[in-house]
Amino acid sequence: MKKISFLLGSVGGALAGYVFSNNKLRSELMKAKDTTAAAKILGNHLAKDGQAVAKEVQQLAEHHHLDAHIAQGKKYVTKYYNSAKGEVQKFVSTQVKDATKIAKKAKKQVVKKVKSMAR
Repeated sequence: MKKISFLLGSVGGALAGYVFSNNKLRSELMKAKDTTAAAKILGNHLAKDGQAVAKEVQQLAEHHHLDAHIAQGKKYVTKYYNSAKGEVQKFVSTQVKDATKIAKKAKKQVVKKVKSMAR
């Protein structure tokens, strides 16, 4: 799972590299009046150059075998879920057995009290 955070950091680095390497984008971002305007400017540039950025991100994902790591993560989560589910079922069944024993014992005590009071 550490590689996914590395990949996300790399994607952020790729975006920062894109901003730093594009002089026109940098100058427009410096002239932006607020964050909304800056986001629109960045969005417009990414829309124009999106294919190139997407291709670089795709190559980065392929280089780090992201699909394999996601599949491995899914297997881990499934295994952990099944293990936790089994433990919860085991715990609940144990508690049900204990509650049943206590209820039967209480029933016997109530019957004894009722009989003793009836005498």
